[in-house]
Amino acid sequence: MTPDQQHVSTLVAACAKEASAHILAYAHDAGLDPPSFLVSVAAVLASSALAAQPEDQLPAASRHIQSALGLVHCLREDENATAHGDSVAAKVLQ
Repeated sequence: MTPDQQHVSTLVAACAKEASAHILAYAHDAGLDPPSFLVSVAAVLASSALAAQPEDQLPAASRHIQSALGLVHCLREDENATAHGDSVAAKVLQ
């Protein structure tokens, strides 16, 4: 990762952390389930982000979102496997 990419990644992470905290607080104050509300807001933001893309950049933006979602699932699968004494690599080899 180049220094510019690292800088952008750091800014994105900081923005996401701040936005998530605000969204979770908003849900809590409204008496809503914070994790479910966060997922709903994230879905609307992802849809809005895709809608704002120029037509020629839409496939790349879509792949980027899919990759980010896949990363979350991979991390969760890895955590669950570790908690159960399994490893993702062992499952792949079976």
